[in-house]
Amino acid sequence: MAQSPSLESSLESSATSAAVPSERPDGPSVVFSFRPADLIGKIMGADAWRTLASVAAFDHDSNGGIPVVEDFHDPVHAERIAAASYIITGWGAEGLLDAAALDAMPKLRGIFAASGAADRIFADDRAKETARERGVALSNSGYLNGLPVAEYCFANILLANKSFFRAERMYHEQRGWGAWVDVQSVFANVGNYEKTVGLVCASSRIGRRLMTMLQMTRLDVLAYAIDMSADETASYGATKASLDEVMGRGDIVSLHAPDIPPLRGMIGARELGLMKDGATLLNSARGRVVDHDALIAELRTGRINAILDVTWPEPLPGDSPLWDMPNVILTPHIAGSTGSELHAMGLNVAEELARHTAGKPLKYREEY
Repeated sequence: MAQSPSLESSLESSATSAAVPSERPDGPSVVFSFRPADLIGKIMGADAWRTLASVAAFDHDSNGGIPVVEDFHDPVHAERIAAASYIITGWGAEGLLDAAALDAMPKLRGIFAASGAADRIFADDRAKETARERGVALSNSGYLNGLPVAEYCFANILLANKSFFRAERMYHEQRGWGAWVDVQSVFANVGNYEKTVGLVCASSRIGRRLMTMLQMTRLDVLAYAIDMSADETASYGATKASLDEVMGRGDIVSLHAPDIPPLRGMIGARELGLMKDGATLLNSARGRVVDHDALIAELRTGRINAILDVTWPEPLPGDSPLWDMPNVILTPHIAGSTGSELHAMGLNVAEELARHTAGKPLKYREEY
């Protein structure tokens, strides 16, 4: 059992927010679990609080904030934990809920995550199995978190094909047209017509969403996904292809592979060597999918370009050559939900809780 927290830690575990008072003090009780605690104020926007206030009960503390549970054995929270019918959780709450904590929550009916997986809150398989046997419903916001990634990729694909980044840099450096007497000659090969986009691991939620978005363009789309048939791929406006075809024919190659051991380093020297001169590698997935030594070696030739929202390691060390390469665009892992986009996940968990209390099916149910 954890010791009682100090005044300082107590204040840290209570997040100030724009939460409105519950309209249902007699409704099912909710506890919140995030780490750090102030994530609640970033994720739960006004719409989420209004939705939640209409169907459930939750506490405000003496400072006007919402108590956030970072330790399910903390006696400070024992009463509200015991009364809780639902947990709203998200990033940073991994491994917090063990079987003993579940035993102290006899009313628990659901765990709804403003992140990609609700089951990450379980400390171990025993806790997860206990929750499953009790019929505790799980729901996550992975689909909502993936939408900004697809939008990031869509925007960068269009901009890269227009040679936007090179044009911006050259125009800035020359402070005028300079040598660009004939822009159509300087940028003769740019554009989003007669170009091909290659997607690696296209069957991911993000990959599918991106294929749907790309149907609005005049781009040809090649999709590598071993678990998608040619017909299913075609239903997204794309053509099923091998990894080598995607790497070799794509003017832009966008990666959507998860960080799992079999796929780490799947894009290595051989695959990068297949890319066309002038092609761009776009990675918004996970850094370890790419062999970075091989990538740096290929980029040093100037033959290809890269847009990297993720790297390995992350962040890059200060002496990484990627920082100074003119054919590399680096962004600090911003493709996923950021800023106001976090509120979509907060609204989702509130709406899922409202559905569950009304006896309706969950929209984003997570299976055990």
